[in-house]
Amino acid sequence: MTDKFYNFNPKDFKKHILIGKMGKSVKIKNIKVGTGDDAPIIFYAFIARMNPDFMFYFIGPNHLNKLTDEEYDKIFPNHNVLSANCVEYSKIKEHTCHDYKPIVDWFKDREIIPDFMLFFNGIISGNGNIEKFLKLKNGEYKKQLLCFAKYGAPYIYVMDQMSDVPVYVISEDPRYITVNATDLYNNPKLILSQTNGEFETHYHITSWNNHTMIHGTKVPTEYMHTEKICMMGVLDDFRDKIDIDRKLKSDPSKHLIVLSNGCGTGRINHNGNNSCRYPEYEKWIINGLEGTEYDKTMIYGRWDKWVYEKTDRIKEIMIEDLKDEMGDARYTLVYSQIPGFITIKPYEMITMGLLPFLHPDYDKDHLLNFPEYLYLKDVDDMIAKMRELDANSDKYVALLNECFDLIKPEFIDGSFLNNLIFNRIAQLEGFKYEDKKGIDMKVNRRDPNMFGV
Repeated sequence: MTDKFYNFNPKDFKKHILIGKMGKSVKIKNIKVGTGDDAPIIFYAFIARMNPDFMFYFIGPNHLNKLTDEEYDKIFPNHNVLSANCVEYSKIKEHTCHDYKPIVDWFKDREIIPDFMLFFNGIISGNGNIEKFLKLKNGEYKKQLLCFAKYGAPYIYVMDQMSDVPVYVISEDPRYITVNATDLYNNPKLILSQTNGEFETHYHITSWNNHTMIHGTKVPTEYMHTEKICMMGVLDDFRDKIDIDRKLKSDPSKHLIVLSNGCGTGRINHNGNNSCRYPEYEKWIINGLEGTEYDKTMIYGRWDKWVYEKTDRIKEIMIEDLKDEMGDARYTLVYSQIPGFITIKPYEMITMGLLPFLHPDYDKDHLLNFPEYLYLKDVDDMIAKMRELDANSDKYVALLNECFDLIKPEFIDGSFLNNLIFNRIAQLEGFKYEDKKGIDMKVNRRDPNMFGV
């Protein structure tokens, strides 16, 4: 995109919002399906279209400069998404905190006062991101990896230097809920996430000039349906692609299928929970179904080598290669790394024609408001319900159709999330926000050029 899009009058816009993904560059073209890289750009593309009187600024690495004017005009027709990231990382041999000052100056030079920040959380260093800023006990500066200096430090620097600008963080990954960076003191005002509660940060500095470490700052988290970002703009013809008659004729031994990756290492995540899913799947699937008609149920996903060696019931096969298995399957089990943390998985399974049974630790507070029948007590409860549905085709089809209806048009046209998030921020920041109508922008996540550019 050329510089002509930067010739604008800030006074023409009601709000000025800083955006980006901490720890990564925001990709726009050639996105790999399944990596999660598509969530930020799809979300920002939708809200920029629905809010033409808001101006949005990327402050971290992004791919705007790789777009032609025609491509930019196609994705952002209101021309209200720009990049304030003016740091030429490739030319910086040794990063210091001064390298990020031009980002802050970019706003000062244009007399733009940001109203708030709305970032996606991601991978940043808990040991510091900005070079030549934090010191060791011996007085030497901590050395930071280039990836954190490039993709994490711009956000940390801007959040700290613009400490009077409220920060809102979108967290749609259970591994990254709080922003755990020792060089950050301006913690988010609210985390827009997939669970409710308070999460404690790790150690962080007291202020920019006071590097005394503080531990356990509590940051509020609210369930804001952010898992539904992955539904914005999806091609909604999934019902036509599901062969229910085939499922009704399939053998019960093929009715349950589990699609799940797992670290397999048993490592402990930031909340003290064991993040390995294997023990639960061993309990529920490998051992729990033994002696039943479902005891050949397979788990498909990417796991550590030792897991494949432990059982032949887990295989690394891509979903694209499971057409026959998916065609026969009726049910799946959904389980999260963090108890109570909602994911997109139940909705994904519904669009594939599977009834998502929910593990007792999943959605404990019934935030999804799914049919009560899908919430499980234990393995025996799951077996009993599958047998009941296998014996009653009408009840199975009725429940499947009820699940289909859970995928609302407002999830797909973007209006649900846009209005929910901006109304909440407006409430906290004291301004009025009028609900916006959704937009018809379909994107194909199976195509690397999902926007058609």
